Amino acid sequence: MKRYKRSMEIIRTIEAYRNSLGWRRAKRQLGLVATTGNLHDGHVALIKACRDHADISVVSIYKNPLLATNEDPLRDPPRRFDQDIGRIDNLADCVFAPADSEMFPFGIANCARVHLPDLANERTGTVEAIATVMLKLLLIIRPDVLFIGEKDYQQLVLTQRMIEELALDIRVERTPVVRDIDGVAYDKGLPRLTAEQRKIAPLVYQTLNDLAHAISNGARHYGKLEQTARVALRGGGFDTEQITVLDSQTLQTPSEETQSLRILAEVQVGKIRLVDNIGVDLE
Repeated sequence: MKRYKRSMEIIRTIEAYRNSLGWRRAKRQLGLVATTGNLHDGHVALIKACRDHADISVVSIYKNPLLATNEDPLRDPPRRFDQDIGRIDNLADCVFAPADSEMFPFGIANCARVHLPDLANERTGTVEAIATVMLKLLLIIRPDVLFIGEKDYQQLVLTQRMIEELALDIRVERTPVVRDIDGVAYDKGLPRLTAEQRKIAPLVYQTLNDLAHAISNGARHYGKLEQTARVALRGGGFDTEQITVLDSQTLQTPSEETQSLRILAEVQVGKIRLVDNIGVDLE
């Protein structure tokens, strides 16, 4: 694919972004990678895929305020915008980094929200928050292709569903979880682990693989498998927030119609939260 090289722009407002779209009128394909900042190697791999497969690559850096809670600086470190820009300066054509006032002109408390009821259940607030900000970004940036990593699997599924539900003319390109040599999924929390914590980090991926192996060999008592995985992780030094086996298409409890599963893990070591997941096909 022919590349249209441009120096990277940093754009802060919707008006400025829309005014910059003159270069898109030649029907060049625009790709988007949506991030919350604190970029790591997994993000870089996504941005490289976008650069390699789209004519114009746009990266959004925006922390979703609808997901904000009482923040612990160890769990949710300060944004490092300048470092992020330095990592991707030669990889993207444009960075869209708006303020909350740009994204929510009538205030966060009064914003319209996207509701996807069959993907919600106990995760209603999280699903609405992710879908709402993602839709805003898609409508502002208007990509032809959206690049999403399987690392953020819930976001991947609900975004695909939302795009189909709203008949948006956007193709979703999913990329595999990017891992270190020992299998640990790249995560913004990894650099903040101590040496001892980093040594036990591979146990998350190992536990997910053990669970997937049991399912591939015919085990179907998912609740018991989840409990076994939680015990293994706690024994290895983790606090587990979630080990869940879900239908990979619906993010619901597997049914007789389920053809593939996704095993999701949210764990905590010290005050650092790590997230990972793997897929399992059912025969």
